[in-house]
Amino acid sequence: MTNDTNDTTPTASNETATTPAIRAALRAHAHEFDTSDPETDLAPNVLPEGIHDAAVVALGEGTHGTREFFRLKHRLLRHLVTEAGVRTFAMEANAPEAQALDEYVVHGRGDPEAGLEGLYFWTWQTEAVLALVEWLRAFNEGRPLDDRVRFRGFDAQYTQGAVDALLEQFEDGTLPADLVDDLELIGDDGSRPVDDDRVEERIDAAARAVPRVRETLENSDADERARYWPRVIEQVTEYKRRLVDWHAAEDDSEEAAAAMETILQVRDQAMAENVEWIEGRTDGPVVLWAHDAHINRDRHSVRDTEAAAPSMGSHLAERYGDEYYAVGFAFARGSFQAIDRTGEGRGLASFTLEDPLPGTLESAMDDAGIGTTMLDIRTGTEDSRLADWFGARRERFSLGATYDDDPEAYLTAYSLGKTFDALCFVPRTTRARPV
Repeated sequence: MTNDTNDTTPTASNETATTPAIRAALRAHAHEFDTSDPETDLAPNVLPEGIHDAAVVALGEGTHGTREFFRLKHRLLRHLVTEAGVRTFAMEANAPEAQALDEYVVHGRGDPEAGLEGLYFWTWQTEAVLALVEWLRAFNEGRPLDDRVRFRGFDAQYTQGAVDALLEQFEDGTLPADLVDDLELIGDDGSRPVDDDRVEERIDAAARAVPRVRETLENSDADERARYWPRVIEQVTEYKRRLVDWHAAEDDSEEAAAAMETILQVRDQAMAENVEWIEGRTDGPVVLWAHDAHINRDRHSVRDTEAAAPSMGSHLAERYGDEYYAVGFAFARGSFQAIDRTGEGRGLASFTLEDPLPGTLESAMDDAGIGTTMLDIRTGTEDSRLADWFGARRERFSLGATYDDDPEAYLTAYSLGKTFDALCFVPRTTRARPV
């Protein structure tokens, strides 16, 4: 179990069943969906009221490989685009690399499958995400340019997209040769080991290059996005610097834990900064797509360690208050995909959770007997039956890209009242389907 280092909220006991009052209260605040099928329109007033008033709606996921999570998020995005005026969609993906998909959904230029592959993450190379991209393109086609949904990225883990965009911006030879050399050295799409023998050279090159590129951009006709890419290079360089510290530390040492905590802090802060930059340049609400660990309002924790730092969602909640709306995602049983860490060398594989673990959030939701549901946590916290239940930290199943088939090792404790405004729950799931 992961313990949030600064959270003194009591952790709920691992009760194996919920009380009748809790089950009834959960059902009372559950907005049930008939299906996760994105082709099916949501009925009027089916969603909690607060989601329609938000400036930023963040849609999470308890795993990176669950098909029903992706389809539900697609369904929710469709509704928010057509009913709430959302015109910006942003994913947990590197900001410059997302330009290719923006070109596709806005102008129809390029190949959407290549665009998804260009985001580097296998997690988004699925038929459900591709279907969402294709729907955005179909929605946009024929609409006035300023009324089309834009596709953005807000992550900051790689420099290659920013470097390529800047070199293309100045392909006329404006940049001195030594600055071009520095930019080419900085470029990294994740294929280089974090601790290779040139990492310090790249960090130093970024420190030299960024101020010079900024100065050149100030005297150019570059658009806003191009002017922002030096900031992304700075964010990624700081992130890589912290990764280097972590790799240099001994396993399970205080230095390793401190380095991991700083990695979380740097990345989530950068993501929040990029979301604010995106939101500041659109006239309507923004919908985000990322893991629950990032979008929750409290902390990003690492299981089995005490490493924790303010999440992207905590920064956004501080900035937007109640106009930030965080939706977590959980499931009771079923399949998902992840990188195999069992030692069998299967790479990307399918895993199945037969039943929810006793005492977990998922077990309680399943025990309440509700179907595919959005649980309104905001109103639930005002219900005397649920106030204490939502206030206690409760374990739940959560994983990112990797899994070793030991579900008890993937429990993270959340206080629902502190972390999410709503929770989408799916009783049974299937593996996301790779493109």
